[in-house]
Amino acid sequence: MAANNIVDLDVLRPKPRCVRIGGTEIDVSFVPCGITFEVDELIQKLRQWDEATLEKGGAEAKEAFDLSIELCAVFCRRDNPELTVEWFRENTDINQIKAFVSAIEGALTQSYEGVEQYQANPQKAQRKKAKTPA
Repeated sequence: MAANNIVDLDVLRPKPRCVRIGGTEIDVSFVPCGITFEVDELIQKLRQWDEATLEKGGAEAKEAFDLSIELCAVFCRRDNPELTVEWFRENTDINQIKAFVSAIEGALTQSYEGVEQYQANPQKAQRKKAKTPA
């Protein structure tokens, strides 16, 4: 039997952490690479406003709210495609949107931190022996 060393990259994926919104459980621990840049871009746009500006209301607050809803829908579209922008508008309130955006932002930050930690010390990815038939 031949043995190969395998670097286990599954250790980079965090344990599932879910939120429930509208009766649907959504795993917010993992940001698929297919949406990472889109999620990051939306979060960066949201960060351009401070809380005081948003509390004043007006056009900027509406734009930030619309971006927040878009972020939620983008995050959900792979596993929960029924949770669209329209769905979030009709079935959630601003506090739910804020909490969900915060959870998504945390998942993205954790994702980047995991990559940085791995790059700093790739040996932490556990090495496993894989047995292959002779």
